[in-house]
Order: sequence, then structure tokens, then C-alpha cells
Amino acid sequence: MRINRLLSTTVLLAGLAITACENEFKQAPELDVAVDTNENVSFDGQTITVKKGTPVTFRLNGENDLLTFFSGETGKQYRYRDRTQVALEDIESSTLTTEIFLQYGTRPMVEVNVLTSETFEGLAANDFKADSVAVEKHEGWSALIANDDIPLNKQTAYERDMSQFLGKEFTLAICYRGLNNTATQATAKFINMKITNKMKDGSETVLSAGSFGFTPLNMLYYWKLSDQTALTGPYASATSGSISGAWSLKDMNNFLCQSSSSNTKPKYTWLVSNRMMTNACTPDTGTGIQNTTQNIDSYTYTYAEAGTYTATFVARNANPVNDESTVQEFTVNVVE
Repeated sequence: MRINRLLSTTVLLAGLAITACENEFKQAPELDVAVDTNENVSFDGQTITVKKGTPVTFRLNGENDLLTFFSGETGKQYRYRDRTQVALEDIESSTLTTEIFLQYGTRPMVEVNVLTSETFEGLAANDFKADSVAVEKHEGWSALIANDDIPLNKQTAYERDMSQFLGKEFTLAICYRGLNNTATQATAKFINMKITNKMKDGSETVLSAGSFGFTPLNMLYYWKLSDQTALTGPYASATSGSISGAWSLKDMNNFLCQSSSSNTKPKYTWLVSNRMMTNACTPDTGTGIQNTTQNIDSYTYTYAEAGTYTATFVARNANPVNDESTVQEFTVNVVE
């Protein structure tokens, strides 16, 4: 009988422990934010007034697993955390900008064209023969930046109006074609390629090249060129170092097609985006300032430009039995 009582007690205690643990998991996140004030920072409980360039220190209280801060600046607004498209009526202008640097060699060793099409259906990316024929035979390519407008050995900035594509799907492609091998075939570098939508309220949204979904298409892959043996397939890019006549996409703020030595076969490759829209945008993001491995009681942020912002803290508890968030927002008036 004693053994049965001990077992019953053990089971009861285990049950209580499990219940307590589940209750802890189900606990809603807590958040209470205060603001330190001084001669350059005032706070009335909802609105913070701060001199430009002055750090604002937030005091953080409450139990929560994760804490994220949205400053309210462009690209960091909580209300746009799920936005993937900008309303057409809100856009004043849409512009693609990039810098292009054809480096090494002499003209006419290569030709490089940046192209667009509203009718190209995109790459299958698993059928090289069909894809290679599709890009070459497609009659809808239009030059956005033509080869004749790209000088050699001079990094040049380009700006192109993209408003014709607002609300329409299109494909962006870059064609690199070697013409002659009596001298070095140039490296083609593309720096800070992006589409910027300027809004009527003065703000901007940016779609960077890393969001274009670029896929390389090495048109000479099945030639098994001796200086391209490191390529692992017709859709592959250089994953480390560089490969002659192949795309290196490790840094999409500075991607390139690598030069080839003289007396090697002229290279021929494409870089083709997914179908996209100019009014697409990357969702705004916040800064993660606390996770389950740390616990902080303050956070300091500095606004560099005058203006009115909505600062937002998002506290979240996330576990197998519960996922809840709570939000606290403040108006921030940044003055000169």
C-alpha cells in the first residue's frame, strides 16, 4: 500500500510540474517601455522629442522571449513588415540604378547588354537545351543598358526609368558574350544594382539585386572548357574564388562575370532574373535586440535625421504551445 501511495504522490507531483511548465509556456509576453529624459530628450508618456544625433535610451521591463525594435525610418517601419508590393498610386517615380565596370582587355573583346522583356516566360532552370534556345530565340528583349553605352576600364553610373513596368511583370537579363580572344576578355562588374521607388510622401522603397532571383545560364557549359572545369553545371556560379567567363554572385552588391585570358575560347553566358514587378518591395525589418539566450533592460538608438517617426517595440513569446506578441509604439519627433 505504501508503494502505491508513493507512486500516486510521484505521479501527482509530476503532473503538477507538467502543468506548471505548460502554464509558463502559455504566459503572455510582458512589455513596459520607459524613456530616459535629459536636456535634449523629453517624453510625455507617448511622444518623444529629441535633438537630432542625440541617443535615446529606452528602459525595458517585462518577461518575454524575443524583443524587436522598429525605428520607424525608411525600411524599418513596423506597419510595412509584411508589405511585398507598393500601391501604384503612391509611387512618384521608379528607377533602376547601377554602376558597371568593364575591366581589362580591349574593345571589341566582349559585348555586354542589360535587357528587359515583359513576355519572356523565365528559365526552367532544369532543362539547359530548352533554356538556351529560349533566351536566344526570344524576340521580346529590349536594351535597358546597351553595349555601346558601356565604356571599357571606366566605372560608369547608370539610371534608367522603370515606370513603364509598374504593375506589370517583367524579366531582367544580362548577356555577356565574348567576341574575340586575341586579348583579355573583360570582367563585367555590376555595383549596387537596385530599383528604387520614390513615394509621393517623400519616402522610398528599394528592391535590391539580391531580390531579383538571378540565375546564371552558361551557354558553353557542355563544351567542357579547360578554364571552366570548376563549374558544377550550366546554372552554376563561382562559389569560391573566380572562374573564367562565369558569374560570381557571392556579393549581390558587387556581382560580376570574370575575365578570361587571351587565346582561350570567348565566353558566352546569361544572367536571368525571375519575373518580377517594379513596385515589388522588400518587407521592412526590425532589429532583434533580445532573444532567449539573453535578457536586456535597456536599448539606445540615435536618429540621424530630423522628422517624425513611429518607434515600435515588439515583444514575443514563442514555444511549442503558445506564440503571442505584444506591441508598444511611440511617436518620435526628431528636431534640429
